[in-house]
Amino acid sequence: MKYRIDSQTETVIDLSVFGQPSQEFQIGSTSWVSLTLSDTAGGRIVHLVVDSLRYQGNAPQLGPATADSARGGVLHGVLGLDGRLGNLTATPADNLFLAELQGTIHGFFPKLKTGAKPGEVWSDTVVVNMAAGGTTTETRSLIDYTAAGIETIDGAPAMKLSTQSAVTVSGTAENPQAGTIEIAGTGGANGVHFVGADGRYAGGTSDLQISQSLKMAMAPAPIPMTVKRKLEISRIR
Repeated sequence: MKYRIDSQTETVIDLSVFGQPSQEFQIGSTSWVSLTLSDTAGGRIVHLVVDSLRYQGNAPQLGPATADSARGGVLHGVLGLDGRLGNLTATPADNLFLAELQGTIHGFFPKLKTGAKPGEVWSDTVVVNMAAGGTTTETRSLIDYTAAGIETIDGAPAMKLSTQSAVTVSGTAENPQAGTIEIAGTGGANGVHFVGADGRYAGGTSDLQISQSLKMAMAPAPIPMTVKRKLEISRIR
């Protein structure tokens, strides 16, 4: 299975505690990936390869070298019999684009409810741990799914799922000048996802917004930061 992943992220850091204006960063990427599933004891092996990646943005921690090293990169994990994705690793391990994909790939396996009727609602919790570029975070999402009927995607029927998520983020970042930065935040996300009759992910969209605070020894008060991300995933035939 091949997919195209379009991601647009806007980050605003409020530096008023230092008497400085806010900083704004834009990250735009388009990835073309190949996903394979193979049977194993206790579930299925998940193997994702980044076939190609295009990046535009002004984030100082990202650049052509980071994008180049992500091409050909691999995510590897196990999809358990309970439908949960675990033991997820990235190669190369410290690439920031692959770290973002570790969060994205969980969306390829939404929690399904057998025999769900239109309008029926159920919930699930997904925890994503990421470590790259000196930053380690845990993102916990409480997701409410709503069965929204059947639609045709690429000529085939697919179940439509609407999602609303409550999101919390915690972690740390190591900075050469500022030392250890504590990260904490809350927010929400809305999405629409499609799953084919064969159980394979057929694409979807999501909008995420998180308000975070950054605590560091050199700052007189926590630094507010807002992150907005739009994601669109399309299956390529």
